[in-house]
Amino acid sequence: MRIQKGIIIVILTLFLSGCWDETQYKDLTIVPLIGIEGEEGDITAMFAFPTFQNGQIEYSSSQGKGISTRAARSDANLQTMEALDMAHLEVILMSADLAKTDFAPSLDMFFRTPRNRITSYMAIVEGDMATYFNPPGKMKSEVSYFYPELLRTVVLYSYGANFTLQDAMKTMFDPAIDLALPYLQINEETGIPKVVGSALFSKQRYTGITLSSSESISSVIMANKINKYARITFEWEAKQTQITVNVMRVKKNWKIGTDTISASYDLDISVEEYAPHNLHEKKKREEVTAFLETSFKEHFDAVIKKSQEAESDILGFGRKVRAFHSGLWNQGDWQKTYADLPIEVEVNVRMKLTNIAE
Repeated sequence: MRIQKGIIIVILTLFLSGCWDETQYKDLTIVPLIGIEGEEGDITAMFAFPTFQNGQIEYSSSQGKGISTRAARSDANLQTMEALDMAHLEVILMSADLAKTDFAPSLDMFFRTPRNRITSYMAIVEGDMATYFNPPGKMKSEVSYFYPELLRTVVLYSYGANFTLQDAMKTMFDPAIDLALPYLQINEETGIPKVVGSALFSKQRYTGITLSSSESISSVIMANKINKYARITFEWEAKQTQITVNVMRVKKNWKIGTDTISASYDLDISVEEYAPHNLHEKKKREEVTAFLETSFKEHFDAVIKKSQEAESDILGFGRKVRAFHSGLWNQGDWQKTYADLPIEVEVNVRMKLTNIAE
């Protein structure tokens, strides 16, 4: 009987043991924001994290240097009271200069630990990284709150798509499509970081070419990856007015020939703002629709022109070419083939809602 009781106690003791990889929060500092700059083999990383001082939560930052992001974190650990932990990382900021190099090794650290998040947002910043951790303007919230909410807004309003760490790494190593990441600058007037467009990548490197904010929305529409809102404003100089529309639905049709691409789009839109308020008249609706079709085509053509200049197939034409047009795909490096392809764009607009009382 004693032997049986002893065996039972031993078995129960095993169930009471902790997890093999358990980590106590009291031993860690959770990092929601990291900024990486420098060049391959000489990385500087900045970390923003919460601290509890004087009975309230405040945010501090630490900086480290090393031959890799992991080494830079180890260096930063020497300046903090607990080890810096990436398990709840929300945003990765990367300098434009580093993004122009082969920066994939700089992100390797985030994939090495199984419990790390790979759904963190990524963005490219212009200029000194320290400025983005301590902006000259007066911000309404700490940077650790500001950037996640800013980039969630970018997604919600279709200024960009597919720029989490996981999506970015998958796209970078897909030869049939290229990456576009939100591009941030410090607003000269307010001193607050602002998303001004999208940075275009060719394979694993930032090309130095960016789309404007309106072109970024247009590229998301062209890729048919719009989110809850896809609002865009056009200046109608001939009528001395402007029109703001929201794209509700996109239907795209790509026809790929032996050496050309024809891309047509049917857009269902709602009119959000239009001062004349005369869309109850059929003739006026037809006039506005014609203007919108021309304006959308100009924006779409601008996206094609810039992406070809950058040898950056951000729309993913290459995926369809690889799957169904092997002759065109096998002509050589797809990014260079894409840059020289004649691409014709056609846009048809259907005005579904005017949001104007008739």
